[in-house]
Amino acid sequence: MRFTKKIKAVLFDFDMTLVDSSYAIHHCTNLLAGHLGFDQISREKVLSAIGLTIEDSWRMFWGDFRQEWVDHYRANYREEEQARLKFFPNTLSTLGKLRGMGIKVGVVSNRRFARRPVEFMGLTSMLDVVVGLEDVERAKPEPDSLLKGFEILGVSPSEGLYAGDTDIDMMTTVAAGCRGIGMTTGNFDKKALCEAGAWEVRDDLGEIPSLIVE
Repeated sequence: MRFTKKIKAVLFDFDMTLVDSSYAIHHCTNLLAGHLGFDQISREKVLSAIGLTIEDSWRMFWGDFRQEWVDHYRANYREEEQARLKFFPNTLSTLGKLRGMGIKVGVVSNRRFARRPVEFMGLTSMLDVVVGLEDVERAKPEPDSLLKGFEILGVSPSEGLYAGDTDIDMMTTVAAGCRGIGMTTGNFDKKALCEAGAWEVRDDLGEIPSLIVE
């Protein structure tokens, strides 16, 4: 299905949508687990938590959350995590093509300080907006961050798309009043993404520009 009305902006989740962060987060989460004397966490469990806030994901892993754990992680493992991030195929070409079509693009993430990995990956000059958890009061699936992204761009949610890989991302699009493109690059398949509210589901970011009628 293609859009028959003008789309002015496409916003993206970051982890497991633009970049494969699963191996990076898995590796560094287990570095922290070793430091704290906790059991190691499987990649599958880490993958299932990507998209949650760090507070919620660590409560899922260890039944608790403490700020000093975050402080230690950021001080010791953040650079290593960023160094292990990898773009999905067609990430850069898709962003470039959308901008070439006159469409604004950006990142909306449940990461706190999302601008740091975005900058590390060299994406800053390719994006018109970046919204992280530090910019809003409520995390996804509440619509705050997505609405803020569209507001900064001066675009109505009905004129925008949001691409993400989790059920939380798709529930956020429903709450915000925009159409969601579910990406199967994370832990959710087409059925789960559709059930969560996806308007379209795709396997490759490179398919997104073809959905939009210029």
